[in-house]
Amino acid sequence: MVPVRPGHPTALLDPASSAMGRRLVEAWRSGTLVLPLREDVSPVRLPGLHRSVLPSSLSGPARAVLAGVGERFAAWRVIPHENAAVIVRIPHIAPSELQQDLVHEIAALAMVPREVGPTPIAVHDDPASSPLGHPYVVTTDVTGTAAAPESWTARHLETHAARLAQLHSVPAPGRGPVTLGEDPWAAVPPGPPSLLREVEQEAASWGELHGGVIAEHGLEPFVEAALERVAGVEEEIADLDGFVLAHGDLCATNILWHHAGADSADPVVRYIDFEWAQGDDPARDLAIIGGSVHGGPWYVPLDEQQVDAFVRAYVRARGELGEVPVSAADVGALRGRMRVWTAYERTAMLVHVASRAATRAAHRRVLPVLHDSLARELELPV
Repeated sequence: MVPVRPGHPTALLDPASSAMGRRLVEAWRSGTLVLPLREDVSPVRLPGLHRSVLPSSLSGPARAVLAGVGERFAAWRVIPHENAAVIVRIPHIAPSELQQDLVHEIAALAMVPREVGPTPIAVHDDPASSPLGHPYVVTTDVTGTAAAPESWTARHLETHAARLAQLHSVPAPGRGPVTLGEDPWAAVPPGPPSLLREVEQEAASWGELHGGVIAEHGLEPFVEAALERVAGVEEEIADLDGFVLAHGDLCATNILWHHAGADSADPVVRYIDFEWAQGDDPARDLAIIGGSVHGGPWYVPLDEQQVDAFVRAYVRARGELGEVPVSAADVGALRGRMRVWTAYERTAMLVHVASRAATRAAHRRVLPVLHDSLARELELPV
């Protein structure tokens, strides 16, 4: 229960509500959105920020506009009267349901090259002291809009591949979270990583949370097939020589495009929503954009030739940035691991979409497309 004290919100607001917008405006006006409510309660402020990209003042008059509502977060654009806007992302699910603590997300953003994503400003992961009554992260704004999956061209894929190579130029010692402090990889588990153990744990949680949905839609074969594919690359994942800082959720809705100027023929691409970011296999980020398994606003439908061209563009871009580990330079090996990540990630999404289909029309529309394309990929009956 949130303790009641002067100046602290006593009602838990819907993160996407107009009331939350008003509370954001008040928190910005008073300077409490990115500053502590008390001296002993302080959101993490990161050293070494590029002050030139931050607002010159973090308080004063402002307005708040709901930028979007995703599967886990509501994103608000707080627009000061005389400064650059910031983005405030507030989870609309319980903190325990998040992929990882918000501090890990903000720590990952602190390592992301400036051209790739937003700059972190603050994180407040304690709802008991939060001026919003919820945990949240604050970052700089990123200009652009997501492109509809069916509108992606070969140029989109090539540009995305080059930007992804830039993100992946940040090496990691293995699979695990980023932390604040002198050693950002201190929390990465020692020893060879086990993807199979992770997927087994995830599959068990799907059964506990959505067992009825899995049975209703006949999804047990999908889960079993995904586990079988992961088991087949367990040794390869354990022996990888090239883990990187990965976004972890680079679907089309988290990739923004904009034209830098009238003379610019090609759009500039940047990434948002780093809630899944961690040290990982680069093939994971390559797989999430789409391919033969697709559906909804998240995945770009691609044939084998397009996927191959995308991966080759990525490998070339990595090579232009420096030495590339063998595991990231072998197109065939990358594509093999991409198929495994596709089986895992799309099965997780299929369970998620099925769990929401009864109450959300958009998910009902996506469900058969995702179901059938994944069944074909996993060689299951359609």
